Amino acid sequence: MKASQIFCMQIASEDKKKRGYILAISCVKDMVEGYICCDERENEFFSESAGTKFSGDAATFSVTGKENKKGYRLKLGVPLYSDAGKFLGYIDDFTFKGNRIVFAHSGKRKFTFNRLVLNDVAILKSDDRSAEIAAKDMFIGAICGA
Repeated sequence: MKASQIFCMQIASEDKKKRGYILAISCVKDMVEGYICCDERENEFFSESAGTKFSGDAATFSVTGKENKKGYRLKLGVPLYSDAGKFLGYIDDFTFKGNRIVFAHSGKRKFTFNRLVLNDVAILKSDDRSAEIAAKDMFIGAICGA
């Protein structure tokens, strides 16, 4: 499932007494914790991911709770940069497998989610460890007097 399919999706409680739409996705690391929803009066409520079921273009929830303060709200349109500062585009979607975020998409490219640092901008950490290894070797050389 993609994040773009979830945003603004209609959501209702199993007994249909509480209705609204999904405003945001709340995450902790690469796991979806739940969904921030709004009712018809724009009052926010939180639907835990474990109690939320998706079918077609709507969702139902059975468990409400509180959003984790250590988590973050997943956003689309965040600028994406490499760890060297090169602009890579904007994040336009995320791919989920179950409750886990696996990819971030920017244009036609996709990146492993665990390589991202998210905040007001997204930083793509390099998977090239050669600079890290060279720095470690220089440090060990300096300590050992080589």
